[in-house]
Amino acid sequence: MARWILIVYSVISLLALMLMLSRENLYVVIALAAGFLLLGHRELWSLVRYGRMPVIDERVQNNLTGAMRITGVFFFILSIVLILLFRFNVFKNTPKELIISGQLVIVGFVYVVSYYYYDRVQPYLAGRALRWLKICLITAGLCLSTIALAIVLHNMVSRWLGFEDAFFFVLGLLVAPSVLALSLLGCLAIYIKGLCSGLREVEQS
Repeated sequence: MARWILIVYSVISLLALMLMLSRENLYVVIALAAGFLLLGHRELWSLVRYGRMPVIDERVQNNLTGAMRITGVFFFILSIVLILLFRFNVFKNTPKELIISGQLVIVGFVYVVSYYYYDRVQPYLAGRALRWLKICLITAGLCLSTIALAIVLHNMVSRWLGFEDAFFFVLGLLVAPSVLALSLLGCLAIYIKGLCSGLREVEQS
């Protein structure tokens, strides 16, 4: 079943790439190629190295389900943020193809990180580390939403008052991004800690 899914996805991606190349949408072509490599990296690596599809047992199914759930939530939140930013013309001189392409690549990267989180990080994290990871992730999500809302509210309030609003400007471009960066650094530190613990466990066994 997984083999046929990968084959169908490959054919669709190839047709989409040919269509985009004919229209010279280079950004979308690169994003589709990167997304294909990210989403199918396990299958492609197994085919290249062993000549067969990887075994999908119950553990792998749980990892895939968790990774797809996180990726879906992230894609939903990011899409809402981009819609708000597009609505108020925040990306004035940036091509929309570049932004959408970046979104596709980021979503693929989030899927890979999420899969390896369930596969090689979560089993080796203690309860306290998992709690801090959830806190950092929730904080990062709130900061991302705050950035989008602050930019939107800054434009609305400035239009109503007739002069540049300072509160939402500082909130959206200084405070929220700083907290977002700290939250992501915290997530990265906990993720690397769990990954290193997993690698040590594998070496000892």
